[in-house]
Amino acid sequence: MQEQKQARLSLRAIEVFVAALEEGSISRAAKRLGASASAVSLQLSNLEDVLDARLIERSSRRFQLTSAGELFAPRAKSILDEVTIAKSEMSSASHAPKMDIAMAVIEDFDSEVLPNWIGNLQKDYPQCNFTIRSGASHENHAALSSRGFDMIIAADNTKDIEWIEEHAVLHDPYIIVAASPDLASASIDELMRYPFIRYSQEQLMGQQIEAQLRRTKNIPAKSHECSSTQAVFALVEEFNGWAITTASAYLGANKNNLFGASLPIASFSRTIALYSRRDTMGELPLRFSQSLRKSLEAIFIRRVQKSLPFAKENVHLINAQENQNH
Repeated sequence: MQEQKQARLSLRAIEVFVAALEEGSISRAAKRLGASASAVSLQLSNLEDVLDARLIERSSRRFQLTSAGELFAPRAKSILDEVTIAKSEMSSASHAPKMDIAMAVIEDFDSEVLPNWIGNLQKDYPQCNFTIRSGASHENHAALSSRGFDMIIAADNTKDIEWIEEHAVLHDPYIIVAASPDLASASIDELMRYPFIRYSQEQLMGQQIEAQLRRTKNIPAKSHECSSTQAVFALVEEFNGWAITTASAYLGANKNNLFGASLPIASFSRTIALYSRRDTMGELPLRFSQSLRKSLEAIFIRRVQKSLPFAKENVHLINAQENQNH
């Protein structure tokens, strides 16, 4: 009987257990893992058989770790981390195994920066298979926290979290975007007479913009707010209005229907960085961030110089020295 239990133990079962405890439900764990709820339940049951202990109390009313589950949880996470570390250390070796890397990237990089970057990574790391999801920064941070992704590209969430490894790559300044060139270059008092389209407050961009408007004592009237740059820009055009966005968002989503200009209030910017869980991916996060800077220099910086010349002094890549001081 003991030999049968040992034969059933699998890394997948441990991965399922960690996903279930972090997501707090079978259905959410199944969605995260791309599996069916029944398959997740079966893996959990098999793991409990192997360990001869109930790990999770799960019913329609209750889903929580048992005392045995509490003891096993840190070990399970450590096992997954050790496997990831081993794969990352072998990533540049000629005999390296195939490695699946899941990354969540801000939508602003989708059209040009992302293809260039992934293409370069594929040349340098041919054994890596990449799964890419585009999302807002707050969604990407949540995905990293839940272990849904190995690395993310996102705006700084201003929180100093011990388990996060951060490699800042870009200072991305905020700018004005408007439906006409005259409105884009108008004073703040003139702009206040036109509809201001907001980013929703769940977005890190929305929070930073509202904080700066409050600091400068310029609060536009309540109007529409949206959860994506594409939607913000569409409403700016529809209502002959204006918005505050960033250089990367403007270049990533604009279809030449809107006009950008420097801010008529005190300037501010956001920091874009590559994040991973600390000490789980070896040197890959550092190397990937270095590769991303090269793509940003080749694609993004050149586009800023061509399309947003007023912003080029405030857009710059963050080097290794700045990262140490960040």
